[in-house]
Amino acid sequence: MKRWQLWVGLVVSLFFLYWAFQQVNSLGNVLNAMGRANYVMIFPALMLYFLGVWLRAARWGFLLAPVKRIPLDRLFPVVVIGYMANDVLPARMGEFVRAYILGEKELVSKSASLATIVIERVLDGVVLLFFAVVISFFVPFGQGLQNIVRLTSIIFAVAIAIFFLMGYSARLTTLVSGVLARAAPRALRPRFEKVALSFVGGLQAMQRGKLLASTIVLSAAAWICEAGMYYLIALGFDLRQPFYVLVLTAVVANLGTMIPSSPGYVGTFEALCLFVLALFGANPDLAMSYTIVLHVALLVPVTVLGFFYLWRSQLSLGAMAQTRISDARRRS
Repeated sequence: MKRWQLWVGLVVSLFFLYWAFQQVNSLGNVLNAMGRANYVMIFPALMLYFLGVWLRAARWGFLLAPVKRIPLDRLFPVVVIGYMANDVLPARMGEFVRAYILGEKELVSKSASLATIVIERVLDGVVLLFFAVVISFFVPFGQGLQNIVRLTSIIFAVAIAIFFLMGYSARLTTLVSGVLARAAPRALRPRFEKVALSFVGGLQAMQRGKLLASTIVLSAAAWICEAGMYYLIALGFDLRQPFYVLVLTAVVANLGTMIPSSPGYVGTFEALCLFVLALFGANPDLAMSYTIVLHVALLVPVTVLGFFYLWRSQLSLGAMAQTRISDARRRS
């Protein structure tokens, strides 16, 4: 990770945090709303959240099945570690951490594993956009929200079309890999071609209709669980919004993770949650207090559990980073 990318992420986060706090009437009102909240609702909300994480681990198992069948009890800790790494490292490094750990522990090609993770992200985007489109039939969207949905729809439509073509057409995949390999330095071409073939191997799930359908169903179920978490915590704040508004809040906030920011999506998450809730008339002070607590609930428990699983696996984030640097030096 280059230092300038870290600074860009930090500046983006500060910009969105500044915008978010400009929407509230006073910090005192936000703190008062936090003090009046019923925090008992966090416990069932976290149960729903971790059920969603468990469903995502099951989904990953389906995507990995053409490469290697791995029991769910061994995949769940890796997924949690990935969440933790996304919360403490920049640039969604948790995805690479997951691929690294799976490669070390289960002897799965890291490139193939990374391909399945990329498919996960595309499926997540498609499911979230599906929710948004369904809601749009019943609730009018403002122009800003329409623009967000349209732009992200184009991005994910292109991505899923590419993966379908690569998954179904070996000839096209070979052609694309060859073009990219020729663009790489001559000394790196053999390794690049090997990595490309392993990556394509991770796309095999796209060729199996029932397998792909199962992953889509699990994706939808996982996001409904997470939206349920948003709803339950909103009840604790007496934030009287229908369930579909909290679903839409989850959709926009998670699509916002595409925006480069600091670890844990600080700033972008708060601004986008506040943006959606304001569209539906939520009091900005109450909405901000709710969003802060929601963000902490999303970050802290899974991060603590992730560090526990990382410690139990006898690995460390520093050791992984050092391994990546050593590999890069050997290839150069």
